[in-house]
Amino acid sequence: MKTTQIPIEPRDGLAQPSAPVGPSAPPGFPPRTERSCIQWPTAQELRRISTSLAEVSRTGMRQEGAGDYFNSGDLAYQLQEIIRAAAALLKKSQRINS
Repeated sequence: MKTTQIPIEPRDGLAQPSAPVGPSAPPGFPPRTERSCIQWPTAQELRRISTSLAEVSRTGMRQEGAGDYFNSGDLAYQLQEIIRAAAALLKKSQRINS
């Protein structure tokens, strides 16, 4: 399989990151503007994700109750991975602040 790389035009001697601009931005995040390359989620977006994760947890518990241990176990594992990643991110941010 052949891949094609698109050259990135440098601005002020620095290459721009390849994050999507405009309507191709990931769902739940505002499109990146040329002024800022960093997309910080809003408090509302973080609450919405938290609500979604709680719903995934409830769905997994219902699946387990119905005897679907394969899918419920997968959901439980993925949620645990998200929790571990969040804990690692918090630890990293605390190291940066100290």
